[in-house]
Amino acid sequence: MYGHCLRYSGNKDDAQDLLQDGFIKVFDSISALKNPQQLEGWMTRVFINLALSRFRQSKRGPQFQELPESDQLAEESEAEDFPPLALSDVLACLHALPPAYATVLNLYAIDQLPHREIAELMDTSEGNAKTLLSRARRMLREELKKRKK
Repeated sequence: MYGHCLRYSGNKDDAQDLLQDGFIKVFDSISALKNPQQLEGWMTRVFINLALSRFRQSKRGPQFQELPESDQLAEESEAEDFPPLALSDVLACLHALPPAYATVLNLYAIDQLPHREIAELMDTSEGNAKTLLSRARRMLREELKKRKK
């Protein structure tokens, strides 16, 4: 769960606060869990929802604006070759992105949520969520190139 908290927060201190609050929330609402075999997935969802809630409430939280569909970037067909990076380097690149971009990238690429659900969580349209993801990928690629050099 700490890994989820670290991905959605800007630093270790915020991640630890989020982790503590998440476990309090889990323990307070454990009776809502109907199937004990789904504990890990349920806990993950609690932590992600808490992180997104904090993100929306923070002063640095995103101010979403609808982006024109034509502004969506085409995905590059060729995969770029990057040398293997340490987890700390990848997290540093992810945290270097603006908060809205890092959030949508986490939700899609790591938590594997569909665009529709991402749009609902981020209180935006599905098209805008796709645009944010496309831009986040491009920005992350640029950050990785900087690290490569």
